[in-house]
Amino acid sequence: MATIRVGLIGFGMMGRMQAEGCFRALGDRFRIVCVCDDYPSHLEEARALLGTGMVAYYSDWRRMLEDCEFDLAAIVTPDHLHEEMALECLRKGRHLRLEKPMALDPAGCRRIAEEAKRSGKVVQIGLELRYAELTDIMREAAKGTGRTKMLWCSEFRHPFLAKPGSVPDWNLRRKYSGGTLVEKCCHHFDLFNLFAGARPISVYASGDGETEYPHTNILDNAFATVEYGNGIRANLSLCMFAPRKAKQEHLTELAFGILGSAGRIEMRDDKLFVWDRPTGSERRFAHQREDGIGHNDEITPSLLDLAACIEEGRTPQADIRAGFNSVLVSWAAELSAAEKRVVTIEEVERRFDAPWME
Repeated sequence: MATIRVGLIGFGMMGRMQAEGCFRALGDRFRIVCVCDDYPSHLEEARALLGTGMVAYYSDWRRMLEDCEFDLAAIVTPDHLHEEMALECLRKGRHLRLEKPMALDPAGCRRIAEEAKRSGKVVQIGLELRYAELTDIMREAAKGTGRTKMLWCSEFRHPFLAKPGSVPDWNLRRKYSGGTLVEKCCHHFDLFNLFAGARPISVYASGDGETEYPHTNILDNAFATVEYGNGIRANLSLCMFAPRKAKQEHLTELAFGILGSAGRIEMRDDKLFVWDRPTGSERRFAHQREDGIGHNDEITPSLLDLAACIEEGRTPQADIRAGFNSVLVSWAAELSAAEKRVVTIEEVERRFDAPWME
């Protein structure tokens, strides 16, 4: 396999983590050849980490696209920039790894999907929870839990970290992030879509930002229930002002569960439990986390999938369909919480002329 030349757009916290912990760790598959960031200190950090010998640096991403030869554009920028950058990278003939969410609303996602189809390039969305070891185990174990009826996810965590840059703390303003349920929770809605295996019908969400974010227009806590066409219900519980997990033995930040007619599966951070209803048996699994930088335990396998897809001309697991559908449900949840009513997926599809992708 030829080494894939990477143009990295965005060198904030996530961009640096992916450069240092993922792309550089897979040096036989990927080589970063250029980096762009319009925030001077981020660009200086990139130079300090990657050196100046084999990497070109830009403050203008359009100029980088014109001047630098690379195969894969990795977009790790604030959410409001995703759509414009993704469209232009595809038009310039680059494969694409695009951080979640794909765009701020379903119409933006549709435009990216249309351009990706025209370009014929491989596109992966940064929904790395699909690539977690425990997610794979859950997918296999779910075959033995009978008919799935309930899914749930809870994330009780600390507030957003500070985001320095040309738009400081962009994730605290809905016009730049799409809102907490889009920016933060499209990961969770994607897992619901994955395990439900059906088209969602409606979403009801409630929440507010009165504890941590009263000075903004985003949520800091919420419940959201998604009804699927096959009778499965999924519930998300989110809190952005819970204690940070450190060495507390029984404090779980992220949990995900499946309850079926014959069994139950529950993931709690890096531990997984599978219970069989007829026999009462229990199986346990644990992921031995190796990363010390960020999410590279999940992002690294996603990049291996991406490299294979580019080489073989196939579609990644976290593809445009997954990215689009996760935003469709997330956006419906944001609207539901804002207007305090049930929102149907059909209503959102009509509003944006953006139908659910089968």
